[in-house]
Amino acid sequence: MSWPSERLQEIARRRELLRARSAAQRAAIAGTLQEWRKPLGIADRVSRVVGLLRAHPLLFFVAVAALAATPRGKLVSLVGRGIVVWRLWQTVAGLLAERQDRKQTESG
Repeated sequence: MSWPSERLQEIARRRELLRARSAAQRAAIAGTLQEWRKPLGIADRVSRVVGLLRAHPLLFFVAVAALAATPRGKLVSLVGRGIVVWRLWQTVAGLLAERQDRKQTESG
Protein backbone atom coordinates (compact mmCIF):
# COMPACT_ATOMS: atom_id res chain seq x y z
CA MET A 1 0.00 0.00 0.00
CA SER A 2 1.23 3.46 -0.76
CA TRP A 3 1.46 6.26 1.72
CA PRO A 4 -1.39 8.41 0.29
CA SER A 5 -3.90 5.55 0.41
CA GLU A 6 -2.92 4.66 4.00
CA ARG A 7 -3.33 8.31 4.93
CA LEU A 8 -6.76 8.43 3.25
CA GLN A 9 -7.85 5.29 5.10
CA GLU A 10 -6.75 6.81 8.39
CA ILE A 11 -8.67 9.99 7.60
CA ALA A 12 -11.77 7.92 6.74
CA ARG A 13 -11.49 6.00 10.05
CA ARG A 14 -11.13 9.24 12.02
CA ARG A 15 -14.07 10.71 10.14
CA GLU A 16 -16.28 7.76 11.09
CA LEU A 17 -15.17 7.98 14.73
CA LEU A 18 -15.99 11.69 14.77
CA ARG A 19 -19.40 11.03 13.21
CA ALA A 20 -20.15 8.38 15.84
CA ARG A 21 -19.00 10.69 18.64
CA SER A 22 -21.13 13.53 17.25
CA ALA A 23 -24.18 11.27 17.07
CA ALA A 24 -23.65 10.19 20.69
CA GLN A 25 -23.27 13.81 21.79
CA ARG A 26 -26.45 14.84 19.92
CA ALA A 27 -28.34 12.00 21.61
CA ALA A 28 -27.02 13.07 25.03
CA ILE A 29 -28.01 16.68 24.41
CA ALA A 30 -31.48 15.60 23.23
CA GLY A 31 -31.91 13.54 26.40
CA THR A 32 -30.86 16.46 28.58
CA LEU A 33 -33.20 18.81 26.75
CA GLN A 34 -36.05 16.35 27.18
CA GLU A 35 -35.42 16.31 30.95
CA TRP A 36 -35.56 20.10 31.06
CA ARG A 37 -38.59 20.50 28.78
CA LYS A 38 -41.20 20.45 31.57
CA PRO A 39 -39.32 22.70 34.06
CA LEU A 40 -38.53 25.19 31.29
CA GLY A 41 -42.18 25.16 30.18
CA ILE A 42 -43.28 25.97 33.72
CA ALA A 43 -40.68 28.73 33.99
CA ASP A 44 -41.88 30.14 30.66
CA ARG A 45 -45.50 30.22 31.86
CA VAL A 46 -44.50 31.86 35.14
CA SER A 47 -42.51 34.43 33.19
CA ARG A 48 -45.54 35.20 31.00
CA VAL A 49 -47.78 35.60 34.07
CA VAL A 50 -45.25 37.93 35.71
CA GLY A 51 -45.08 39.94 32.48
CA LEU A 52 -48.86 40.13 32.35
CA LEU A 53 -49.04 41.30 35.96
CA ARG A 54 -46.34 43.89 35.34
CA ALA A 55 -48.20 45.18 32.30
CA HIS A 56 -51.53 45.19 34.16
CA PRO A 57 -50.88 45.72 37.90
CA LEU A 58 -54.56 46.38 38.55
CA LEU A 59 -55.28 42.82 37.44
CA PHE A 60 -53.04 41.55 40.24
CA PHE A 61 -54.85 43.56 42.90
CA VAL A 62 -58.26 42.49 41.59
CA ALA A 63 -57.18 38.83 41.67
CA VAL A 64 -55.84 39.15 45.23
CA ALA A 65 -59.01 40.92 46.37
CA ALA A 66 -61.19 38.26 44.72
CA LEU A 67 -59.21 35.50 46.42
CA ALA A 68 -59.43 37.23 49.79
CA ALA A 69 -63.18 37.76 49.47
CA THR A 70 -63.96 34.23 48.30
CA PRO A 71 -64.76 31.47 50.80
CA ARG A 72 -62.31 28.54 50.60
CA GLY A 73 -64.90 26.06 49.32
CA LYS A 74 -65.82 28.32 46.45
CA LEU A 75 -62.20 29.08 45.64
CA VAL A 76 -61.60 25.74 43.90
CA SER A 77 -64.73 26.20 41.83
CA LEU A 78 -63.75 29.76 40.98
CA VAL A 79 -60.26 28.73 39.91
CA GLY A 80 -61.69 25.94 37.76
CA ARG A 81 -64.05 28.35 36.06
CA GLY A 82 -61.23 30.81 35.59
CA ILE A 83 -59.15 28.17 33.83
CA VAL A 84 -62.06 27.29 31.55
CA VAL A 85 -62.61 30.96 30.69
CA TRP A 86 -58.87 31.45 30.09
CA ARG A 87 -58.67 28.47 27.74
CA LEU A 88 -61.77 29.64 25.89
CA TRP A 89 -60.24 33.09 25.52
CA GLN A 90 -56.98 31.60 24.21
CA THR A 91 -58.91 29.53 21.66
CA VAL A 92 -60.99 32.48 20.48
CA ALA A 93 -57.94 34.74 20.29
CA GLY A 94 -56.08 32.10 18.26
CA LEU A 95 -58.99 31.69 15.86
CA LEU A 96 -59.30 35.45 15.42
CA ALA A 97 -55.57 35.78 14.75
CA GLU A 98 -55.74 32.92 12.25
CA ARG A 99 -58.70 34.56 10.51
CA GLN A 100 -56.86 37.89 10.37
CA ASP A 101 -53.78 36.17 8.89
CA ARG A 102 -55.94 34.53 6.21
CA LYS A 103 -57.51 37.88 5.32
CA GLN A 104 -54.11 39.49 5.00
CA THR A 105 -52.80 36.61 2.88
CA GLU A 106 -55.82 36.72 0.56
CA SER A 107 -55.69 40.48 0.12
CA GLY A 108 -51.88 40.64 -0.10
